[in-house]
Amino acid sequence: MRNVLLLLATSILGASSTVLLAQTPTPTSLDDTLQLNEVVVRGYATNRRLLETPASVGLLTRRDLNQRFGIPTLVPALNTLPGVRADERSPGSYRLAIRGSAIRSPFGVRNIKTYWNELPLTDAGGNTPLNALDVRALGRIEVIKGPSGSLYGAGTGGTILFSGLAVPANKSSVEVSALGGSYGLYGNGISVQTGKNNSAISLNYNHLQSDGYRDQSAVVRDNLSLIGSFSVSPKRTISVLALYSDLHYQTPGGLTEAQFRANPRASRPATATLPSSAAQQAGIYQKVGYLGLSHEYKWNDRIQNTTVIFGSTTDFANPFITNYERRTDQGLGGRTVTQVRFPNAPLPATVTFGGEFLRTFTVDRNFGNRLGVADTIQTDEELIARQSTLFAQAEVELPARFRLTAGLSRNNVSYDFTRFPTRAIGALPATLLARTFTPVWLPRVSLLRTFGQNVSAFLSISTGYSAPSSQEVRPSAGGFNTTLNPERGTSYEVGIRGLAFNSKLRFDVAVYQFQLRETIVRRSDAAGAEFFVNAGRTDQQGLEAQLAYDFISPTATPTSLFSLLRFWNSLTLTNYRFKDYQQGTADLSNNRVPGVAPTTYVTGLDAETRSGFYAHVTFQFLKEFPLNDANTALSDPYQLLQATVGYRRSLGKNWGLDVYASGDNLLDRTYSLGYDLNAVGNRYFNAAPARNGLGGVRLSVKW
Repeated sequence: MRNVLLLLATSILGASSTVLLAQTPTPTSLDDTLQLNEVVVRGYATNRRLLETPASVGLLTRRDLNQRFGIPTLVPALNTLPGVRADERSPGSYRLAIRGSAIRSPFGVRNIKTYWNELPLTDAGGNTPLNALDVRALGRIEVIKGPSGSLYGAGTGGTILFSGLAVPANKSSVEVSALGGSYGLYGNGISVQTGKNNSAISLNYNHLQSDGYRDQSAVVRDNLSLIGSFSVSPKRTISVLALYSDLHYQTPGGLTEAQFRANPRASRPATATLPSSAAQQAGIYQKVGYLGLSHEYKWNDRIQNTTVIFGSTTDFANPFITNYERRTDQGLGGRTVTQVRFPNAPLPATVTFGGEFLRTFTVDRNFGNRLGVADTIQTDEELIARQSTLFAQAEVELPARFRLTAGLSRNNVSYDFTRFPTRAIGALPATLLARTFTPVWLPRVSLLRTFGQNVSAFLSISTGYSAPSSQEVRPSAGGFNTTLNPERGTSYEVGIRGLAFNSKLRFDVAVYQFQLRETIVRRSDAAGAEFFVNAGRTDQQGLEAQLAYDFISPTATPTSLFSLLRFWNSLTLTNYRFKDYQQGTADLSNNRVPGVAPTTYVTGLDAETRSGFYAHVTFQFLKEFPLNDANTALSDPYQLLQATVGYRRSLGKNWGLDVYASGDNLLDRTYSLGYDLNAVGNRYFNAAPARNGLGGVRLSVKW
């Protein structure tokens, strides 16, 4: 595979600049995700056009997040990006994998760094409360695929950069919305924005609830966010981000294949030794608060600094079949980034350097679960997680339209664990344990060449490092794992992107190989409690491609019926296999890594008319993939058809109306949107809703 990468890189970088060269396109809105000549990305602090960015970056704009799909969750939009897979085993229970498997995430989001305009959202324990964000308050998402430790610290999956809704300058607006649909779905929201007096403020409240498709799968979620930016002076900008989320969702539990075929709407039934999910009122109660402050200062046209600080708190409760967990997390941290530009040097360059520090203090107690009520205490533990990163990056303009980027970071991760005695007879005295992982240096080097204004190619070599998360060093049944080692690997990647046929055709293709050592995988004990082990090496090879064709582009003449008519495609091909993996007496070397589909294909049609009607159709296909390390159980092939139609128009000078209807699983397939990998008792399946629909309305006023 590495030889293929090198051959492709040589072919691309040695190609004639006339290959696929198209005319310079007419500038279009930044809201158009695939206008490569215009879209500017923030990844790796380049603030350059996507066409000039030497990395695989997926973009989602407000159209992708809040118009293409009616259901207000992040899952369907993220799944349109090649190399990205989001799961929702029950409403509100998110998992996310970027160029990898959800094998490390029985629940939650791990091994991925997330930021909101430089503010870290991922805690020091490596966990991201993705379900604390409401998609209706988001305006843009960038997904950096693959290791990005040179600038964003430890992690082998990728990095996500969130942004809020854009606030127009010198205008104010209010938008109210409501939706309702199948299985008791109901939601409403209000968004207030003002962009006057050198400030931009956005206040958003959103509510969502559903009875759920399965038994024991109801969800209720309330989100409140305040985003503000204030230009204190021509050189200084202060920003604030305040988030609060109150979420409760029930967890129906996994089913065996026989149970799934017989009644996919059922929750996990009782066994001879364990009660059912419904009897134990299994679910998650999660309250998250976050406050971050950002200070940006520009000394001059060449030097600027952004420094952020934040604090967070999480109140978490999880009545499970075998126990009842109560946890409180308190996090704090900061990040500073300084950028210096040398535009007049013999080789123009930009240098970026800084640091990041994260700390999370966790109090975690396990109790018995008596029909949804916390019973006798079983464990009483505290965990302190720390992460620190120092990083530097140089971007240099070379002759012949080449650009070299080289970055390096130093990463520290440590845990302090204390287990206190309980009142149980024979309880042990307090136990103090510590785990400090050896600091690592993570380099990244990339080389990009542009061919005219419309085609570019890049190659990159990057290293990834992912220490066990706090939920992995501390298994769900309690205790502290002192033998679990970090993952570490090297990624080789080449890519080409560009435009052709007068900018109607857009393409983005990347091929990579990621060699990972000490891969972390999940195990379950007889009661279903998870723990984690290292599984030797994995070899991860993949191809990611996006292709879109505008039959009518947003720049079409005003006399045409359509303002947009686009056919787009997303393809992911993977070959992820274990190497040197021994499980007991079984040699699992060369088995496929569970949870990764060898083929994922997503295609869609976007149509918008000048009279206000719009329609979006999306079809997803996943080839079957293994559900356990032994590859003895397989998923079903996945076929999902979704569609949204709507009408949007202005009412007079200041008012706007948007009415829409959306259908999900229109082929009425019985499928699982998220699997429990390596599940004890072969309970892999979590059924997603059958054919369902919803309708909604948005009413706005601007002045």
